[in-house]
Amino acid sequence: MKEGILSPTAARALNLLGMLAMIGGLIGAYVYQFSYRELPCTLCQLQRVAMVAVAFGAAMNVTLGPSPRHYGVCLVSALFGLAVSIRQTLLHINPFFDSKTGQPTLAATSNPPFGQPVLGLHLYVWGVVLFATVILAVGIVQLFKGQFKAGVPEPAWLARLAGLGVAALLLIASLETLTTFLECGLGACPNDGGWDWWILR
Repeated sequence: MKEGILSPTAARALNLLGMLAMIGGLIGAYVYQFSYRELPCTLCQLQRVAMVAVAFGAAMNVTLGPSPRHYGVCLVSALFGLAVSIRQTLLHINPFFDSKTGQPTLAATSNPPFGQPVLGLHLYVWGVVLFATVILAVGIVQLFKGQFKAGVPEPAWLARLAGLGVAALLLIASLETLTTFLECGLGACPNDGGWDWWILR
């Protein structure tokens, strides 16, 4: 594998795009949440946490330079998010199963999908696609070792964009923390998809 195929600057730019993609996904989740007035369930919140963690791994690559450790943060976070997404998908894959009693049933409405579909898929299914894509992309990018060359300065334009991206990530992470507290308080988050904010009880 040639070392010069992916330069440190190009790797930083790719990580910036990845970070912005995670931020876009989180913003989309908020748009969905307030458009349909459906609060995220516990598993939904965990998937958002995984997206934030993937974005932070990419942010470290952008600001500190590409490193296998930073990619490791992305991979572990994406693997966690994938596991949670698969778990939620499997919970709702069989409509003839009563998730409250843990028993099969003849009523197809006893285990309906959670939330409204987006482009034909529910958000937890999109989570499976997203996190699997992250794992594949990070695995491929790590094959190019030229990006790990030390002492390569970050271009000024990329530094400015990276600063704006990291600021946006910190803002969305803080917003996620705040809204989760307003929804759940210090207890368990509701799992019914309603609009029952803890702060309004």
